[in-house]
This record gives sequence, structure tokens and C-alpha cells, in this order.
Amino acid sequence: MGMDAPIPSLMAGEGDYILASGDTLDLMVYREPDLGMRSKIARDGRVQLPLLGEVKVAGMSVRDAQEHIRKLYDADYLVDPQIYLNIASYTQRKITVIGQVSRPGSYELQGNESLGILEAIGMAGGFTRIADTKNVVVKRRTGEKVETIKVNTKRLESPEGGSFQVLPGDILTVGESWY
Repeated sequence: MGMDAPIPSLMAGEGDYILASGDTLDLMVYREPDLGMRSKIARDGRVQLPLLGEVKVAGMSVRDAQEHIRKLYDADYLVDPQIYLNIASYTQRKITVIGQVSRPGSYELQGNESLGILEAIGMAGGFTRIADTKNVVVKRRTGEKVETIKVNTKRLESPEGGSFQVLPGDILTVGESWY
């Protein structure tokens, strides 16, 4: 079995990244150079692919999307295709921290990084002296609705306090303490 060049495998971590609209993907198909392309995931979560047309990939991990696309090509077009999916660029992934922090504003998350709420507040320069650390409000849009989550960050600072992960698009408001 002669091989031109093996297809590189996904880096750990990147394979688990959940694709979102706005991410740009590179598709390479082993021994099928005409099928290689770069495409941005549209608002509806679909990506335009050669022969296949629109394929929904948003919400899937890179690894699952790669396997899904492989199956689609395998079903109708290619014999046992080897597909390589790579993220060329990530969508804008910002969080906003406002209220009683030293540097309120929007902060960008890098690629696949996940962030705890205390780290997010740290990015914004930490709490002010009058911040109410027991009352941080997180507004999170999921699909059409916005949910409001109250987080007691004071409790998170203790060893058994657990953690709260901030997601792209979250807006954190740190309240003011009245005593």
C-alpha cells in the first residue's frame, strides 16, 4: 500500500473543541486535492463542502465533525476516504466583565481555552474594594433565550467550593457590597 503523505492527526485538545458558527475550517482529503478547501461556518451552523453542499457541523467536536464528513463522502463519493479537518481561525470569543472590577470591558478568549469565573475577573483586574464577591451575575445566551445565573465567588475560593466555567458571550456583572 503506497502512501503519498500520511494525513496528520488532530492535536489533543483541538479534536474536542466544539465548533461554532464563525469558525473557519480547512478540509483536506487524502489523494483528492480538488476537494481541499477552506470554509467558514455560517450563522445556521452549516459549512459549504465540495460535492456535499451544506453540512451542519456547529455544536459537534472537531473529531465528530471530521468523522461525520468522512461518512458522507464514504456513502456516495469516495472509497474509504481519509479526511482531515483543521481549524484555520476561531470565531470571535469574547466575555464582558462589568461592575465592581478594576478594568471593566470585553476580553477575548483564545481558541479552545476554558476559563473559570475567578480567572475571568482576574483578567478584568480583580474585584474593587466595594465589590460584592457573593453576588456575581452571569448573563448567558443559549439559542433564543438569555439565562441569568447568580454565582457566589466567595464560596468558589474555598477548596471544596467547586468552579464555575465562563463561556464565550457571557456578560459578568459584579455587584456592589453595601456594608
